[in-house]
Amino acid sequence: MASYHFSVKCGNYNGRKTSATNHLNYINRDGQFKNLDKKNNSNKQVNECIYKENFLPAWAEGSAKKFWSSAEKYERANACVYKELEFNLMNELTLKENLKIINDILKVEPMNKFYYSLVIHDKQKSAISGERNLHCHLMFCEREIDGIERDAKTFFKRYNSKNPTLGGARKSILFNDRKIGKQTVKNLRDEYAKIVNTILKENNIEQTISSKSLKEQYEEAIKKRDLLKAKILDREPERHLGRKLSKDVNLKKDLLEIRSFNKEILSKLNSQKEKTVNSFNRYTALQVDNILKNFSQELTNNISKLQKDLEKIYPKVISEKQAKIMAVDIATKGKYKKFRELITKIKDNNDDINKQYAINLKQDIVNYLSKPEVKMYISKIVNGILEKNLPIKNNYNKLNSNLNKMRLQLHTIGKLRKATGKQIKADKGKNITYEVKAKDNLSTGGAGDTNYNKINNAKILAEAFAGNYSLGALVAKIVDDKYDEFRDNITSNKADRLSQETDSALSL
Repeated sequence: MASYHFSVKCGNYNGRKTSATNHLNYINRDGQFKNLDKKNNSNKQVNECIYKENFLPAWAEGSAKKFWSSAEKYERANACVYKELEFNLMNELTLKENLKIINDILKVEPMNKFYYSLVIHDKQKSAISGERNLHCHLMFCEREIDGIERDAKTFFKRYNSKNPTLGGARKSILFNDRKIGKQTVKNLRDEYAKIVNTILKENNIEQTISSKSLKEQYEEAIKKRDLLKAKILDREPERHLGRKLSKDVNLKKDLLEIRSFNKEILSKLNSQKEKTVNSFNRYTALQVDNILKNFSQELTNNISKLQKDLEKIYPKVISEKQAKIMAVDIATKGKYKKFRELITKIKDNNDDINKQYAINLKQDIVNYLSKPEVKMYISKIVNGILEKNLPIKNNYNKLNSNLNKMRLQLHTIGKLRKATGKQIKADKGKNITYEVKAKDNLSTGGAGDTNYNKINNAKILAEAFAGNYSLGALVAKIVDDKYDEFRDNITSNKADRLSQETDSALSL
């Protein structure tokens, strides 16, 4: 079963350097740790280490030991010599697919800026549950790769902001600053979950993991009114035990009891979910109409809100014509603006003095604007104005596009409700419900966002009522709790008419 574990560790303990080379030997199972697995594993597994990879500067000459021993030697006394990501890999995936997870994590900011040593451990039987424990140790140096060639000693020197070539590589602020570092770790934890879920989905594995705590997931489920999911999440979290703590008999016993209890709860609730999913997925024609009616009201409210937002943004959107007027005003130092004001006065008051002045001013402006260098200057100003206004314009266009989509949806829902109204009349006085078959992910039963699923299922059923043959094949009709063939009103009326015509012909 896919499980979540992602931690960040620092190779600095109480201001004293933790031996980077010792930790490298530990994860690589070298030196004094060479026979560690053979000694600790009851199943005679000789070595947990199944994959190694290093990304190092040229001066390290491909030797991870040389790189990390240099870090110990040249980093300042209170420095963090290395940081480490430790995270689960998926037992359900092959080594090749798990390497995709690692490579995608290495592309995430700021991991794409560091030198590293990584190792995959495949422990066939974990010390706690006896289950397979596949995970990755990723040691990395916080000093950013900047393309400047340095020797070992210079690389670990203090960064020189005025002349980077004379100082060491800069330490990433994304880990060193306390507030920023906390957010960086959160981002990495979230990205890890997204990456794993994407690759699991690509391999047709339904399981998912989450970077959120059980409490956060529980609160989200409550907000979405997914009470079954909330019950599943309302349990005590498991504690991650390392190699040393896993030897504590009492801790191990407590963890196994929690795990056993959680599994029992999950088993019972999943069994309940299987029994109830069909009832979540069945609707009368009247229920379908009510769902569509509520969705229609929601769309109407959203359309009204979006229109107000567009009305606020529209005055800020600058057209090319407006940009040209603004550019000419700037280039003529306000003369063109003054000319437009004079024209307005002349129209209102028929002022001959101002009229002559306006003619002269117009000629001056035309002569000035006819110069090639002025034309280029104005063009530059226009481009600058339009470029600066582009985010506002794009936002306006995006919202306007959403508005048009909502209007189209509202129009479609109106048509579907007419077809549903006919089905309500046809089903009056009968115990008939309809079920959307879970096919091609068009319906997801009671899982996920319940409200979204209801709307989605209601649309499919209404389309089927309206005579959409492709969606009609996905609908089951239940009469008195027994499955029956589904036929929409149009098909039913044609069939009844054909039957009557046949009966009439036979009676003759």
